[in-house]
Amino acid sequence: MAENSASREQWGSRIGLILAAAGNAIGIGNLLRFPGQAANNGGGAFMIPYFVSLLVFGIPMMWIAWTIGRYGGRYGHGTLPGQFDKMWRKPFAKYIGVIGLALPLIFCLYYTYIEAWCLGYSWFSLTGNYVDSPGRVVDLSVYLQEFLGDLPTHAYFPGLTAAFTFLLITLALNIFILYRGVAGGIELLAKIAMPLLVLFCIILSVRVFTLGQINGTVWDGLSFLYTPDFSRLGDPLVWMAAAGQIFFTLSIGFGSLECYASYLSDNDDIALTGLTTASANEFVEVIFGSMIAIPAAAVFFGADRVKEIAGSGTFNIGMISMPEILRSLPGVEFFGTIWFLLLFFAAFTSSVAVAQPVVAFFQDEAKLSRKTSAMLIGIFWLLGTIPVIWFKKYGVFDEMDFWAGTVGLVVCAAIEVILFAWIFGMGPSWEELHRGAEIKVPRVFYYVIKYVTPFALIGVLIGFFYSANLTPTPKINLAVTDRHTFTGEFVNQTGPQAAAEIDRLEAAVKAAVTETGRDLSAWAEIEFDGAGGRTVTTFQGDPALQRVFNQDQFARWLELKGFTYQQKRDGQAASAPISAKATLMFEVLNTGPFIWLARIIMIAFFIVFGVIVHAIWQARSAEAAQTGGTA
Repeated sequence: MAENSASREQWGSRIGLILAAAGNAIGIGNLLRFPGQAANNGGGAFMIPYFVSLLVFGIPMMWIAWTIGRYGGRYGHGTLPGQFDKMWRKPFAKYIGVIGLALPLIFCLYYTYIEAWCLGYSWFSLTGNYVDSPGRVVDLSVYLQEFLGDLPTHAYFPGLTAAFTFLLITLALNIFILYRGVAGGIELLAKIAMPLLVLFCIILSVRVFTLGQINGTVWDGLSFLYTPDFSRLGDPLVWMAAAGQIFFTLSIGFGSLECYASYLSDNDDIALTGLTTASANEFVEVIFGSMIAIPAAAVFFGADRVKEIAGSGTFNIGMISMPEILRSLPGVEFFGTIWFLLLFFAAFTSSVAVAQPVVAFFQDEAKLSRKTSAMLIGIFWLLGTIPVIWFKKYGVFDEMDFWAGTVGLVVCAAIEVILFAWIFGMGPSWEELHRGAEIKVPRVFYYVIKYVTPFALIGVLIGFFYSANLTPTPKINLAVTDRHTFTGEFVNQTGPQAAAEIDRLEAAVKAAVTETGRDLSAWAEIEFDGAGGRTVTTFQGDPALQRVFNQDQFARWLELKGFTYQQKRDGQAASAPISAKATLMFEVLNTGPFIWLARIIMIAFFIVFGVIVHAIWQARSAEAAQTGGTA
């Protein structure tokens, strides 16, 4: 017997729903991750596995999510435990659905921190904090790492106070929107944030395309991004990268789309709405994601350095390369603020959407008020985020991202497609998808969803686990103290022939850390001779470190790394070594305990939600037994 869901919240308008769903999908991955993935996986050729993945994974999973969500909402269930319970009709189904509660909350723990970086950098842009000034040179790589607490030095930030402050502001904004509800909070945010996001994209795209030629042109960047390297199509890692990008960009596997769909009525269209949501996301990703960061890098740094920048990683593109460009052009206060607010709004709409299933669970299943649910989630959120901040440098952030933001999404999606196509059945599922539909889904997707998508997902999962290294390894950091006083740049120019000896030296250091079970550190005084050479005059530190890594070995390690001090590069201008004296901080971090801490936190979330689900269903069964109804 269907539960009465009339008291559940509803969307205020269809356009609000579409904007909210698009805001769920559109995030940092559209503007930073996509161009980096495309550039490093065959350029224009990457678009072939990308669009194949969109057709095999993206659009089918979008329809599956909307169908499961609307069906569950009919019975008053906005989250996967209740939705799986209704579709599977097995006692254990609700426990499998716990993945739709633990994963999104774990994701929010670290994704909100990224959101806080963007908000912080918008303030730093507005105040010109990362612009060089007399007596203060800003190395943007060190600036970012010190802001996040990844380095032992404090040239730009005395500690994590700034990062924690922006995190608290960001977390408060998220909880405020969730506190206001579906129509008054999430939908209102989407109606404001999504048009602003598109406006900011247009402003920045116009700015990039009017830069002219400095060390390269916009067309150099677009050419690099889309010139096809068809030889890469035979590499399975390229296909895995494309599939991973589709999952990440469409927010598939979090349970948020299912939650959004649960607030629809029985005959509200989901076929066209799901397709519209995916299309809006792809437009922002393929068009605007291609027109800002990489073309700007080509203009400022030149075509020769675009590959280096594109391969430096998602956050390096957004937080290092783009600020370097922005601060070297007029209007950094305006365009820098716009750039980081663009990233912030993209992340903000996504984090609210991903957190909504957890709030809905406490509303629908525990019968708590929305305000109480939002405040309860806020407590979990804050407490869970603290280890991410304090122990980020030990790999806690990356560990959560791997399991919750990569592997977990594929696992959840695989469960959903099997439930949709094989357990609930393609016949009833296909009929449910088309209830109230304004378009007819091509019949070919019937067979794609039933056969292609589930087996392809299983293949992707096998690939993930085959390529993953799950053993924690110590991490090495090297930092220059008082970095802000040096006008040049410190660089590593490692040759491929040096890799084996570097690995040997570092293996001894890492073994010492594993043996002692603690961090090992040292400091060194070094002189650069202006000809590319360096002399280590002092090396002091932990005796356990010095037993396996003395002054001569440290000097050899620096030589193999090609660690030099040189003039700061200006676009394509040649650099030359210069003489200087510097103090280096060297540390080897014992990451193992903290990686396991992250894993324990994630497992704990699954256990806690599992216990809560068990208690709620047991109480519901007891109540039904007393009243003679059904659970």
